[in-house]
Amino acid sequence: MPKLSIGIPVFNGEEFLPELLESLLAQTFEDFEILICDNASIDHTRQIGREYERWDARVRYIRNQRNLGAVANFNRVFELSTAPLFKWAAHDDLHHKAYLETCVRLLEDNPEIVLAHSATAFIDEKSEILPFDQETGSFVDPGTGRRYWADVPSIGDDPVAINRFWQVLTRARWGTHMFGVVRREILHRTSLLPNFAGSDRAMLAELALLGRFRCANERLFLKRFHANVSAALDLKELRGFLSTDGKRYSRRLRQTKAFFGAPMGKPIGTMSKLACLMLVAAHSAKITVQSLGQNDPRMAADGYGWQGALTASARRRLRG
Repeated sequence: MPKLSIGIPVFNGEEFLPELLESLLAQTFEDFEILICDNASIDHTRQIGREYERWDARVRYIRNQRNLGAVANFNRVFELSTAPLFKWAAHDDLHHKAYLETCVRLLEDNPEIVLAHSATAFIDEKSEILPFDQETGSFVDPGTGRRYWADVPSIGDDPVAINRFWQVLTRARWGTHMFGVVRREILHRTSLLPNFAGSDRAMLAELALLGRFRCANERLFLKRFHANVSAALDLKELRGFLSTDGKRYSRRLRQTKAFFGAPMGKPIGTMSKLACLMLVAAHSAKITVQSLGQNDPRMAADGYGWQGALTASARRRLRG
């Protein structure tokens, strides 16, 4: 059995899948298997997967009989894995050749760590790294002028579980930590990815209550932005991408429900669970107020207004 399983859930990934596979097969750490879980693609994804399966014994190609939706396919490729370490890989992202070796070493050297990742750089359709603006701490798309702020590498790296939960709840922009290397037995104790946009943060919140994250400072993970990336889809398109059941749902309601459920069954104590619920309530109320256009600065800051008071009250329990 290999030490690491890499799951690639993919639908119509012919444009970028070969480059991802090359970046993984060129890794300095080699004790892994790659599971390509094809969600009934209608382009050349099948041919690409079969070719790499023939070329390298570490690659397995699996094809779903029908499109399950992105979330179900992400969960399925995890369920098909067997190695003690697991990593999801998006078909359009890339990795520096030292990425896996760095992450595996972090996990081996730090038993309290459940997830290892690295700092992130953003790339374009041509795999060119976007310019980094030191003054704002953002990557800039020269074509559109749009700025991208990477997730803070220190998210989840705190000895107190509820602090880690709060960091994921409030500071995870892209959820890129979900593409780190994780201990399979720990990930199996979560609900995996629920079926709504932003489900990566809900899963990471659960995972953060089970152990610490650790990120290498080097930017070894390369997240790609392109015309068809899921972040560019409108709400209707995103619903169809994530799920094929045709049901409408409230993303905010499902997300809040998932965050409320995250502490349940976790080994953190009753008071810490209550504190987590208070944090979710405060954060959800703040988001709701902002969405209604009530830009009261007393509610916008953590330290002011009733939301800030509720948040401060909950976080005081971190020290207990």
